Amino acid sequence: MTVSRTINGHPYVSDATAKRVQAAIRKLGYRPNLAARMLTGQLSKSIGLIVPNVADPFFSVISRAVQQAAREAGYTVWLAASDNDPATEEAEIEQMTHHPVDGIVLAPVNCRSKHLKVAAAGSIPIVTIDRSIEIASTDSVEAENRAGANMAVEHLMGHGYTKIHCVATDFHLRSIRLRVEAFEEYLRRAKLPARKLILSDTASALPGLTSLFGSRQRPQAIFATNNACTIAVIEALQTLGIRIGRDVALIGFDDVNFYTIIRPTITAISQPVSELGRTATRLLLERIHGQGPAEEVRVTLPVALITRASCGCKR
Repeated sequence: MTVSRTINGHPYVSDATAKRVQAAIRKLGYRPNLAARMLTGQLSKSIGLIVPNVADPFFSVISRAVQQAAREAGYTVWLAASDNDPATEEAEIEQMTHHPVDGIVLAPVNCRSKHLKVAAAGSIPIVTIDRSIEIASTDSVEAENRAGANMAVEHLMGHGYTKIHCVATDFHLRSIRLRVEAFEEYLRRAKLPARKLILSDTASALPGLTSLFGSRQRPQAIFATNNACTIAVIEALQTLGIRIGRDVALIGFDDVNFYTIIRPTITAISQPVSELGRTATRLLLERIHGQGPAEEVRVTLPVALITRASCGCKR
């Protein structure tokens, strides 16, 4: 009992006793048995993190931030990638639930998947990141999607562009729909046509843009709704021989490190990606320890416009 109290920081252990126990732990190389701790109803001191794709720069930064914040609080992170497959995501949530973690940070594949409603109603707290669940209530952390789209359109219009196209992938996600909706509303208020190209996946960017640039609706500028879409647009325009920043302006939503080393450099809406991960972890740990309000918490973090050359800016 004295060893257990020492390890768990119990206030009734004297400093002298605690030092003797810690010395014995170091000498013997003792490690607490996690399974035994959980059988006695104690926390596992671990959380789950499920993201669609760890190779995506956006989610790799989030993963690192979650791990750092959890480590600072004495928690281990179990990381899983759903590979953008709802069935895989469902299996990962179930596995984490039955091989207990104390909570899960989740970036859902589809915000309306039925298994999310079951997961949200379970005993393990869930905090969504970037993409809130639309059919259930959980804590969530996301960026200012509408404000970011407004910044992009306003900047493009400031260059004098009137034929602006929105190109979007992952339209099933609420965050993407909010960006597209804000784009359309801004242009309507400006009494300009609000045209959009919704792609089924990034592979369809080349045929989609080939058709678009061969039509009478050829755009002067493009707003791409996330980093995967922006990269697909860049690759398609290069294949078509269309010069970014000269033949067409481009702004992407999500800033990526290599945007500064390709030519032209890419103007982007920057999300506070690390802060998204840290905030989600903090909210989850509060829920795990029974803190916070009874109703769900929805945190929205600010975005910023990072101007470079692709939009037509000289610098």
